[in-house]
Order: sequence, then C-alpha cells, then structure tokens
Amino acid sequence: MWEIKKHFREDEKVIFEGTPSWMGYITYFILFGLWFIPPIIGALKKLSTKYVITDRRVMGRYGIISEDFKSASFKHITSVRIKQGLIGKMFNFGNIVIDTAGSGAGLDFVWSYVNNPIDVKNQIEKFID
Repeated sequence: MWEIKKHFREDEKVIFEGTPSWMGYITYFILFGLWFIPPIIGALKKLSTKYVITDRRVMGRYGIISEDFKSASFKHITSVRIKQGLIGKMFNFGNIVIDTAGSGAGLDFVWSYVNNPIDVKNQIEKFID
C-alpha cells in the first residue's frame, strides 16, 4: 500500500531503506495515550513514510491517503545536515535535512526521526561530488 519500490529504476541499487523511528512518535502516545485517534494517526504516519538512498539518488515517500514522492540525484544535493535534540541523542534518532540546488528556499527534503542519522548522512555524502 505504501511501497516506494514502484519508483525505483530497473538498474538502481538500494543502499539504505528506512522509515522513521518509533521514538519520534512517542509523544503521540504519551500526550494522547488515553485517546484513540492521535496515536493511530502517528502510527499510520510512521508506517506510510519511507526513505531510500540508492546508488543514484535519494527518495522520500510521504502520505497516509495521498502520496507525496520526492527524489533528487546526488549531483543536485548541496548539503546534508542533521538536527538532533536531547531525546534524539539519547535514543540515536534525528532529522536529516537535504538541501538541493534550485529548490527556491534551498530546502527540499526533511527526513524526520531517522534512526542512526549520522550513519545515514555519511551514506549520502559518499555519493556527493
């Protein structure tokens, strides 16, 4: 239902494929634990979000009902940054911000709640010229 593989090219090799960390959505469960709907929405957001690094580009798939797909080849990536708060440092997750050339505001991707964000950032940087 929420697959990203349909966007792969035949000759692309997957380097990393992931979804957001459950720890990023823990606030849904702590703040709204007694209510039913917000934790379900948090779980659906986590399950419907996919992040992929291939040998040619980075990709993100977002959306519970509709689909928002983004990709950028490595030659268009200008920088890769990590945003990690105290809880993220404690539990080793954070946001990866991927800036691309020509994206207007200079911001194209935000991968939220990524496990091992430094390792993932390093994987992306291996392919950037």
